[in-house]
Formats: sequence, structure tokens, C-alpha cells
Amino acid sequence: MIGLISLGGCITGERPRLVTDDTIPSIDDAAISAVVDVLAAGFSSDSESTSFRVDYSVTTKFGGQSTTGSISVDRSLGTSVQVAEVRFVFASDGSTATCSTITGECRPGIDETRVSDRMVNSRIFQGAVIDRLEQDAVVAVGDSQSSTRTIADRPATCATVPVVDSTGITREKSYCAFDGLGVLAYLDTADLLIEAIAVNPSADPAAFATS
Repeated sequence: MIGLISLGGCITGERPRLVTDDTIPSIDDAAISAVVDVLAAGFSSDSESTSFRVDYSVTTKFGGQSTTGSISVDRSLGTSVQVAEVRFVFASDGSTATCSTITGECRPGIDETRVSDRMVNSRIFQGAVIDRLEQDAVVAVGDSQSSTRTIADRPATCATVPVVDSTGITREKSYCAFDGLGVLAYLDTADLLIEAIAVNPSADPAAFATS
């Protein structure tokens, strides 16, 4: 199922991997575990829609660089992630590509260097959030707080995680995932602020084009 994809990638490219019971991290923190469960569940199989798109505002706090992003998911086509003018395609047949929305050029594989200056990667709206939550579950200095929010007119499951920063001060990281969609809704950490600004009930097939 496309909704269960955890987007794996490197400079040369790596096929998406399915999040299964064996790959979901074991987390004792109930609030963090709840968000991870939503992300790992992916796109709900009982949804009437076969696709969706979420648009984001992305702020890289170091340098204050702001940009746009999106994730498009289609059960038959795959997953497409866009950060600024760079589009990463994880096709349902297992192939991958990195494309420019300016020139239209696509190259096989996932080239993470294209967006590394923004401190994000091709998995930032889904799989990378699980990675971050798994790490925070280890370094948290107390129990995380669970909550539910409405973001871009959709319900989301959230966790606020207390951690100690490099100066020794306790700070909070916030994560939210969209229920039924299995993708990021909100993230506020030391390096990034990502906010979903719109959820569309369908994805444009052009987002998955690689030629």
C-alpha cells in the first residue's frame, strides 16, 4: 500500500521501504509512540479517496530560510515529495527520480544534496519524522505530552517532547501527524519549523512524471 511507504533515500537513490511491524521502532513514551503509529499506518485503507496532497511552509531556522514543500500520495502512482523547485519521485514500481520543476529535467535516483542546504531531505514529511521521534524518545528528559489538534482543517495526533539543548536548557520539540493520511502535519524543533497549510483530496498525476 502506498500509504505505508517510509521514504528511504541517499545520494545515489534507494527504493522506498515499507513500514512493517518489524521496522516500527519500539518506543516506551506513549505520546511519541502515538505519533509514530499514525505515521507508520500511512494512508488509511478505508479512505474513499485514492490520493491526496499536503502543502507545507518550511522554515530552516539556521539562517531563516523559508520555502514551500509538498507531499503527494497516490495508491497507483506512488509518492512525490517537493521542496522548493526539487521534486523527488518514489514510483509504485520501485523506481526513483530527482526532478527540477524549473527545467523539467529528471535523473534516476534520489539526490539529497539538492535540498541539504535547507536541512531537510526527501523523507522529511514522513519517514524522517519517525527517525527524529525515535531519537527523541531516547534523549527526552521527561514524559512527552500527547494532544490532538486541527491543522489545515484536518485532525492530527501530536506530541510535545522535552529535551535538553546544547546549552543545557530544557526545551520542547513538537510533532503532529495527520490521522488517516500518515504524513507530517506540524514540526517545531531547533532546526526546522514545518507547518501544513493545505490538504487537497487528490494529487495531480503530473507530480509523479519523470519524463
